[in-house]
Amino acid sequence: MKAATRQMALIVLLVLAVLGLFVAAVSGQQRLEQASYQVETDALRGRALADVEELLSRAESAQRGFILLGDATYLGPFEESTSRLPDAFRQLDKVFSRARAPVRAEVQEIERLSAAKLNELGESLRLYRLEGPSAAVALVRSDVGELAMTHIGDRATRLQQLETEDMLAASRAWRNDRWVNWGLTGGALAAALYLVIVLRRVLLRYVRVKERETVELQEWGSELETQLRHRNEELSELSTHLQALSEREKSALSRELHDELGGLLVAARMDVSWIEERMAAEDLELRARFARVHDALQSGVEIKRRVVENLRPTLLDNLGLFPALRWQVADSCSRAGLGYVERFPPVEPRLLPDAAIALFRIVQEALTNIVRHAQAHTVEIVIEMQPEWLLLRVRDDGVGLPAERLRALGSHGLAAMRHRATALGGSWHAVPRGDRLGTEIEVRLPLNHVLVRAVPPAAPAAAQAREHA
Repeated sequence: MKAATRQMALIVLLVLAVLGLFVAAVSGQQRLEQASYQVETDALRGRALADVEELLSRAESAQRGFILLGDATYLGPFEESTSRLPDAFRQLDKVFSRARAPVRAEVQEIERLSAAKLNELGESLRLYRLEGPSAAVALVRSDVGELAMTHIGDRATRLQQLETEDMLAASRAWRNDRWVNWGLTGGALAAALYLVIVLRRVLLRYVRVKERETVELQEWGSELETQLRHRNEELSELSTHLQALSEREKSALSRELHDELGGLLVAARMDVSWIEERMAAEDLELRARFARVHDALQSGVEIKRRVVENLRPTLLDNLGLFPALRWQVADSCSRAGLGYVERFPPVEPRLLPDAAIALFRIVQEALTNIVRHAQAHTVEIVIEMQPEWLLLRVRDDGVGLPAERLRALGSHGLAAMRHRATALGGSWHAVPRGDRLGTEIEVRLPLNHVLVRAVPPAAPAAAQAREHA
């Protein structure tokens, strides 16, 4: 917890240092932009002021040339200059619109003096036209016009001095701010570098701790995996033992039912038949009663046979796997109204007893699931002998097996089939059929685990197929 808090504090300080660098850079850039704007503004103001002075000077020169020489060509420059002066005054007002109050006062005084100078120039031209050249020359030679231009020049010089002072002050402030900004930037950069070094050490220490934790977790996971594998092996052995024990108990119970219950039912039928013969009654009701007793005893025999076959199929022990499977398929499908197809090799391999009963129980459980859940019309049971495998397939054309049911904890029948296959070193899969609706259960068992002899049989002949509607 302390290490995490320290790391967070270092990260926060590093972020603050980076933000300081950013703020210093932005502040320096803003000050530089302000200084540049001030220089640019001063240049525009000087240019606007120079334009006004130049236009006034050109207008005065043209006016004097016309009056003194009487040459009308001087009126062209005069009119051009006077026509451009309003735009020059507007530009002057624009560039000085944000200036300080003293500067604005100087600009307004320059504009007033310029207007007075224009009036004086216009008055001299009017006198020239009305009273002749002598009156106009007398006005020109007076010091009124020169004094006006002197005042305008003085005001312009003072205005330029004010602007120069502002520009110098902005330049000095920018230089001072630049040193402050460099100091802040250098300090923030040094702090950031120091924090990066410290954070790197902390991160390296954290990475080493996490690597040790990862190694410990991997070792712990490996140990848990080993324990889990051992536990699964123990549970698998226990399940296999319980299945074998259950099969032995079923076999013993089936023999006892076959011998004891079968003997009792046969003896009862013989006694009933003997009583019926001795009585030789003509009473129809009594004969009906004897017939009902015979039917009940026959039903008991059938039930006993079905129970015995479900517990331990006698055909499996007496005739082999294929006859037992044919009886099981025919019995289950006939009672459920299903059509079925059987495809078995022509020669039954010599299977170990555990393998034979496992295959029989897998088919039995698959048929039970199909009858209960699949809503199928046809079932196909296929056994193939391959070079290294015995392959069992049980197919149906029903609604299919949902994927969540394969993973459900309550699917004990599916789990039992899977365990019977894996206990023999094989595999069990239940997948949807690709061509149409339905499910296919496939079991692969290695021949060296299921045959009485570990030598694979010769290449199998063509399988025999029987189809029943």
